[in-house]
Amino acid sequence: MLWELEYGKGYGDQVLLQETTMADKKALEIQIFQDGMDERWAYARLGQTIDGTRLRALLDEKIGIWIFLGASCACNSITPNERGVFGVEINDGTHIVDFLFGQAAVAERSQSPTHRTILLQTSSGNWVHHPIDIIGQYHDAQWKLPEHISLSIIFGAESLATGRHAGYVHGFTVEKDMTSSTQQPPGLSVPLATNQRMHHASDQWMTPQQAHQPWQNAPAESKWGRHNGLIVDCVE
Repeated sequence: MLWELEYGKGYGDQVLLQETTMADKKALEIQIFQDGMDERWAYARLGQTIDGTRLRALLDEKIGIWIFLGASCACNSITPNERGVFGVEINDGTHIVDFLFGQAAVAERSQSPTHRTILLQTSSGNWVHHPIDIIGQYHDAQWKLPEHISLSIIFGAESLATGRHAGYVHGFTVEKDMTSSTQQPPGLSVPLATNQRMHHASDQWMTPQQAHQPWQNAPAESKWGRHNGLIVDCVE
């Protein structure tokens, strides 16, 4: 399936996506350098649209994600978790659910009529598996189940979080018939690259579209394009 790559940044910021190995797991690394010279977020987003039989199958399963919150080289006393975002977003065009990974004493959540934010406690420096309970959040909010969703991995830092920040994604998991498995859900494999081709032949890059999220408060001025491999160095 198509994974849509989108990024935005200020002139001196940097956004880097590449395949790597972190703590014995193959991973997608998303690295942000925020110079703090303007008020723009530096962010990267990988997303895809899921509908039809794929969405119905997804809602019938329990999915999760393996993530690693990397140590940050901050240039001031503000932690990246306070001034950044790392998570999974579910957007059906009317409702949004954000599963955000962060260092908090307890899991937190907030809700508006159309937007739910779930903060999942995540310590830095080790792999953590988090459930992404889409159908549970829709039921709790008493929302009608969606006919289509955009599922995105997001990572970014606002202007106050100056310095270098990194997050890693190993992949999604699916649970079938109460038996946990490391199998990737159809179409949800993270697009890791090899030297010649994508790790999964069905995964491709697609030219990004403009998004409308609070951390994306300015249009991207960087170059967009289709990438056959994962290494994307967005430095100007």
